[in-house]
Parts: sequence; C-alpha cells; structure tokens
Amino acid sequence: MFLMGESINGTRKTVGDAIQARDAEFIKALALEQVEAGAAVLDVNGGVAGGNEVDDLTWLIDTVMGVTDTQLMVDSASPQALDAGVRAVIDKGGKVPFINSISGEQPRIDAVLPLIEKYKCPVVGLCLSDAGIPPTAEDRFAVAQRLHDLCTGAGLPPQDLWVDPLVLAVSADPCAAQVSMDTLKLIKERLPVRTTGGLSNVSFGLPNRPLLNRTFVAMCAGLGIDGVIVDVRNKQMMATMKGIEALRGEDNFCGAYLKAHRAGALE
Repeated sequence: MFLMGESINGTRKTVGDAIQARDAEFIKALALEQVEAGAAVLDVNGGVAGGNEVDDLTWLIDTVMGVTDTQLMVDSASPQALDAGVRAVIDKGGKVPFINSISGEQPRIDAVLPLIEKYKCPVVGLCLSDAGIPPTAEDRFAVAQRLHDLCTGAGLPPQDLWVDPLVLAVSADPCAAQVSMDTLKLIKERLPVRTTGGLSNVSFGLPNRPLLNRTFVAMCAGLGIDGVIVDVRNKQMMATMKGIEALRGEDNFCGAYLKAHRAGALE
C-alpha cells in the first residue's frame, strides 16, 4: 500500500500557525514523524488564510527537504503556487513531485495539464466534473477516463495518474461509500492507472471515526486500491495497513507484520 502522508497542511491550525511563524522545527518534526511512520510521499499544502501562498509553499518545501529526501506532493488550488512548488522541488534536486490535483473541471484542466506536460509529474486525479461530484459510479468513471486520455496525451505514463474516486460522508448519503467502491472497481477493471483517495471523508459527522475509516480502508484494499492519503501517525490505522499488506501478498513471508508485532505496533 502506497501511503501518502496528509498532515503538512496549512489549513490545519497548528500547521498554519507554524507556517506563519516560520517555525521550521515544528514542520521538520512533523515531516520526520510521518516518514518514520511509513509515509512514501508527503503532501505539502501552504494554504494559510491571509498568507502569500507562493512564498509559504516554497518555504514549506525548502524546510521539509532540509530533513528528508522523501518524495513530496505539491498541493494547492492555485496554479501559480503549484508551478512554484514543483520548480522549488526540482531546483533543489529532489525527485519530481506529485501534483495534487487535477480534476474534470475545465478551469482545473487548463491550469494543471500544462504543468503535467512540462514536468511529467505524477498526479492525483479527482472524479469531479464541471457539474460537481457525479452521483453514479459510471459517471465518475467517465471523468476518470477523460483524465486518463488527457494526461497520457500530455505524455504522462498512465501509472503516474492516481485516480481518486471521491468519498463522501455516509452520514449524509448512506450509499456514498458504495458508490466510491463501485467507481474504484470500474477504474481497476478498465484503466491502466493507479488509484488512491482521502478515505477518511466517509466518516465525517459520526462518532468513533477511526473505526469507520479503518474498516473502509480495508474494504477498498480488498478491491485493489493502490494507495491512500491518511494520517500515518495513527497507530491503529497503520496496524490495519500491516494486516492489509500481509493479506494482499505484499509482505514477503509476513516479515513486516511480524516485525510490527514484535515492536508492539499492532496493538
């Protein structure tokens, strides 16, 4: 399972405060904590209310790259910030970063597709259209198909497009999780892309969210999801991940599972 650490996000108060205060030690510690917990990619989002996102994001990237060479995911709604963030990573000699994200919305395609073509960045693709989030799995798949065609047409290998089927809260729509899973199945069956998602949205508004999140991750893993965007610092979630990898045949002779057990990380 390819784990994308979600925690360095300026929309979170503690991170936003650290960005505004240029508290590099806080950001460095947060980056290392996620890497040590198993993140293969670190999402970096410098969006702080009232801030200068280009400056904030490039400072954030410089700070994180000062302590780890883990691949980054440049995350912004601003095309200018995305471009500046990707260039900041490349100029410092880092691995070409992910872009988070492109969608089926035409303004977003117009803004992000040129960056994909220019930098050949792996990218998260959202099953979102100009009309919003499609209500059915077939309609979401149609967006995924369009993103595949656009990104591969721009020279991106299909395996570098990570499609997010989008997850809504079951508290608002009892069928929300099932539609996401049905979309995931269609994508896995019909497209040579990879799949990911911010699966914790499924539990919004409900008690004991970690239980629902872990259960949903396991259900999606059974359908073949390739990666997830999660808080890798959550020990119960990471224990679930170790179990998933063992059961999917991704952990040779269950070595990582046994190591985690001996370290008391599966409790």
